[in-house]
Amino acid sequence: MTGTAAIEEQVRRLGADVRELVPALAEQFGALSSLAEADQVVLAGNGDSLHACMAAELAFTSMARLRCTARCAQRLADYPGTDWITPRTLVIGISVSGSSPRVVEALAAAATLGASTLAVTGNRDSALAQAAQHLVIPVLPGLRPGPGVRTHQANLLALLVAAVHLAQARGAIDGAAARELTRELADTGRAVDHTAELVRPVCRAAAAEIAAAPVRFLLGTGPGFGTASFAAAKLVEAAGAPSFAQDVEEWWHVERFCRPTDMPIIQIAQPGPTRARAVALAQRASGIGRRVLTVTRAQDTDFAPGTVLPTATVPREEFSPLVHSVFAPLLAAAVADELGRRPFLGDLVTG
Repeated sequence: MTGTAAIEEQVRRLGADVRELVPALAEQFGALSSLAEADQVVLAGNGDSLHACMAAELAFTSMARLRCTARCAQRLADYPGTDWITPRTLVIGISVSGSSPRVVEALAAAATLGASTLAVTGNRDSALAQAAQHLVIPVLPGLRPGPGVRTHQANLLALLVAAVHLAQARGAIDGAAARELTRELADTGRAVDHTAELVRPVCRAAAAEIAAAPVRFLLGTGPGFGTASFAAAKLVEAAGAPSFAQDVEEWWHVERFCRPTDMPIIQIAQPGPTRARAVALAQRASGIGRRVLTVTRAQDTDFAPGTVLPTATVPREEFSPLVHSVFAPLLAAAVADELGRRPFLGDLVTG
């Protein structure tokens, strides 16, 4: 299977992956009792892995009550001191292949400062797995080469399960609450499947409108910024379409002045405190001529008709990136078809 059909096939497997991975990951984290000693978490990766880290920060801070920072692996490797790493810091390095040199270097740099290290990788024999003190492996059967879709979700799930595990281990929640959160996370698989059904035809229509634009901006904040970054990457990898992620407020300060004036923006409007900002931005950006698409729940009536990339409802903001990211590969595939381009289909991504 090649081209955009390979991306579509990955999307069709996302819901099942959620349901299968969550209990398996929970079992693996349950065996890592020593992680409870951490009072800070630093998440490190590149590409899609970094985007998963950014999307998961909120889960660690709100559920486990831990300071959490997502870092580009090279920055952590070169400047580990800027994160005040101590023996009570847990550094989680993520790489699907386990062969990303910068992630390995980041864990090594953190270890020299006394931090505990955990690798999340699909390859137990990789350099990353060997470099870390602890190892968690999200198993994805039938994985094919191509732009990362299932792998990004698997990395995100591993981090969300880690946040729940640390919340219980640190006493922020009890065992019953941890089990309920884990069940809720696994049940998100149904929302992922429903979102794919809802948004697939809308992505096809939207692609016809935005494919010819010279550039697209993907906007988000909080966990939505990680999702926006992932979506921009898929548009580049699948369609070779220049696309950039930016924070919602920063876009208004700088990139809103870009030309042409009808340049499209796609914003992530997850539930939580930033949703009202998304409503305001849609009105302001439309008012200056921008074509605005908003990723939000299907029944949302606060955005103009025809501007919504619909999602199923997710009650918890921490888990929202799982459903808000589903549109990204579908829109990227549709744009690639519009432009007559083939996705990147080299070796499995090393991010």
